[in-house]
Amino acid sequence: MSLSSHISRLKKLTNPVITQTHFQIRTITQSKPKPKPKPKPKSKPSFRELKTHLKSEQDPTKLASLFESSLSIPTFRRYRPLFTLSVQKLTDSKRFDLIDRILTQTVMESKDPLLGTEGMWVRIAMLYSQAGMVDNALKVFDEMLERKPWDFGEKSLCGVLSVLVHNGIFGERLDKVFEEYVKRTGYKPGVKAYNMLVKGYMKGGRLGDAEELVRKMESGEIGVKPDICSYNDLLEEYFSNGKKSEFDAMVKRIDEMRIKGDRTSYKYRILRHCEKKEYVVAREMLHDMFYLRSVKPDPSSYHAVIFGFCKVGDLENAQDVLKQMVENGFEKLACFGYFTIYKHMVEVGEFDGALGLCKDIIRMKWVPPFEATKLLVSGLVKNSKSDAAREVVGSFKKRLKGPALESWEKIEATLPL
Repeated sequence: MSLSSHISRLKKLTNPVITQTHFQIRTITQSKPKPKPKPKPKSKPSFRELKTHLKSEQDPTKLASLFESSLSIPTFRRYRPLFTLSVQKLTDSKRFDLIDRILTQTVMESKDPLLGTEGMWVRIAMLYSQAGMVDNALKVFDEMLERKPWDFGEKSLCGVLSVLVHNGIFGERLDKVFEEYVKRTGYKPGVKAYNMLVKGYMKGGRLGDAEELVRKMESGEIGVKPDICSYNDLLEEYFSNGKKSEFDAMVKRIDEMRIKGDRTSYKYRILRHCEKKEYVVAREMLHDMFYLRSVKPDPSSYHAVIFGFCKVGDLENAQDVLKQMVENGFEKLACFGYFTIYKHMVEVGEFDGALGLCKDIIRMKWVPPFEATKLLVSGLVKNSKSDAAREVVGSFKKRLKGPALESWEKIEATLPL
């Protein structure tokens, strides 16, 4: 047999084997089962979902468990409204045992670094206070003193006093607890702590004690000078109870000590000027507060001055104060001012000005006073401005529904339209 014939014969013998072998390998490879995908881990609820669950949960035990399971979430620990909400719901259910559990057993025993701060301890105490659990709240401060006594400061002392004052404890216990914590800690109280003590005296009807404490601050006897908050509760007491000479004397002392006023003190000073019919002085004080002293006036301060000017028939100045109020960012709170000027304009027959104010009131989506609007419509018709009168009625009725609309339609039936 020739060499070429032998090689040809070998190819015929070997190729099928190789082909078959490759086929077998390929078949075996393709027949291997694919691995099953691993199940995805369950995702934790989002903070938004957590808020929804806490707000909707009605079962106190489930609420407490949900609260405890959420403490590992940093956003939850920082979001105070959910702490307040949870404690309030448990308080409403009278489950004080669960409040103690979630605050003491869970929060206070946590290793979280946040619990090493004075603010967090005070926050826990305030939650106990919110539930009326005074003794538990004070125990928080005791625990704090045992763990981290160097952290007890003005915030903590004010917290202790707040617990007592907010729960109606104004008598001897207030003084006793204050003195006890000062002695135990060696901390020298600051003006904020003494101001809280003044507030407690005032709420408890201890006017003489409050006045004496402020005088000690003024004289330097206790090493702390008063600020304007030291006087605000006394100013309110004097003004509200007609103690005019005491009020004026205290204002004089404040000015002599060059103590900067705040929103509350200015409010009572403006009310006092209005009481004395010193409306121009009150208006100037409003201006100085906002533009010179960077103190934003209380809306009631504007309203008092507006009402005062209207009472003496000075509608021009009243409108100027209202304009100032709006320009200073109080437009949405100026309802009383608009209504007051509107009613006085109608009463004195200034129907054109009243018409403009009525449109502004409706634009602000308020409902103008019925009686004043009735007088406005009648006045416009009398002045041959029936179209304007009908426009007022049409716009006015769009703001009414139900019984209010029915009441107005009875009034409208009497109008000369």
